[in-house]
Amino acid sequence: MANKDMRDWMAKIDEVGELKRITTEVDWNLELGAIARRVSSQEGPALLFENIKDYKNTPCRQVFINGLASRKRMAMSLGLPRDTGYRGIVEFVKEKLGQRIDPVIVDSGPVKQNIVKGDTVNLYELPIPRYNELDGGRYINTYHSTITMDPDTRLLNAGTYRGMIGDNEKSIAVLLSPTQHWGIHLSKYEQRGEEMPVAVVYGWDPLLFMYASAPVFHPGCSEYELLGALRGEPVELVKCETSDLYVPASAEIIVEGKISPDPKTFQMEGPFGEYTGFYGGFKEPKPVIRVECITHRNNPIFRAGINGASPGSYDETTYQSSLIRSAIVWKALEDAGVPNISGVWGSPIHQCANIRVQIDKVSRGHAKQVAAALWGISNLGLYVGKNVTVVDEDIDVFDDDAVEWAIAWRTNAEMGAFT
Repeated sequence: MANKDMRDWMAKIDEVGELKRITTEVDWNLELGAIARRVSSQEGPALLFENIKDYKNTPCRQVFINGLASRKRMAMSLGLPRDTGYRGIVEFVKEKLGQRIDPVIVDSGPVKQNIVKGDTVNLYELPIPRYNELDGGRYINTYHSTITMDPDTRLLNAGTYRGMIGDNEKSIAVLLSPTQHWGIHLSKYEQRGEEMPVAVVYGWDPLLFMYASAPVFHPGCSEYELLGALRGEPVELVKCETSDLYVPASAEIIVEGKISPDPKTFQMEGPFGEYTGFYGGFKEPKPVIRVECITHRNNPIFRAGINGASPGSYDETTYQSSLIRSAIVWKALEDAGVPNISGVWGSPIHQCANIRVQIDKVSRGHAKQVAAALWGISNLGLYVGKNVTVVDEDIDVFDDDAVEWAIAWRTNAEMGAFT
């Protein structure tokens, strides 16, 4: 059964002891993020912070984090048994990638219970953590989904792109790459002499973030259609207040605004503790979401997320990113015509920088065909597969020890290939 929204998901994991409520006062400045990282590194429970310093009387007073920071909760989010292994989860997602269920447009929903516009817009009323000591500011856009529209095709896109509160309470300075979907959209708006409408979703079915943060192929549709197939039921969408964008009707919080391509409007952003385990970027001028409206449920819960993985220190995306990207790679290889793929797994610690592929080898060049397809035929090489390890059918790519044994005993470095 699909998760109706984030609260439904939280209730499910709470019922089986996978949610911990923190009632002791916690500082949003560094302390909350440090606790979340310590817990996620031990594959501990999801956390709901209910007593946050400086946020006793604000409209939003709670922070939910680490929702998918374990294999068990990843399986549960997909409606699978808690004890489902990584192979079972990856195979399940792979089979769903080619399916679609159209979303349903509704007139209203819980996210419209409160509508804040104009002078009353204040992002600081949300308990946004400052996660890392050297972060350039308070990063509001970590575990979120940014919705934009192609002005030519009118197709929506959901993506995940970092962003911190800018020079004032109504601005979010963002990292906007021209090669990503919203970067392509912005260039089209710039050619039209227009600003780009943006809506940011905080808190809904966790599967939305899984798709928004991965290089999912969705020609002729948006992530919403693919998400409907993964959930097994359509996504209910409601129109934004200030644009023609559509967002989940039962989300916790929606921030609506516009981005100008004019460099004169840019504000300082960065650095940020990135998914690589290092700080990413310098503090430099970046595009800005000029916030025009915030809609939210009664007593909304802010959805936060730490980033960055290194040996012994893991984040939430360590788990979900490896699963979804492994499924995407597996399907892409099959679609490219590479035969006899029996397993794909991306190293969780590197979030698919290292890809393992299991094959029933049919020729000496089969392994090189795998790498050539991954790096050349698809655009996945921009995001995954810095290192590609291909093993035979008798080596389980989901077994770290087995793969390391194969590398140690079956690699002929002089030939540049496995023997």
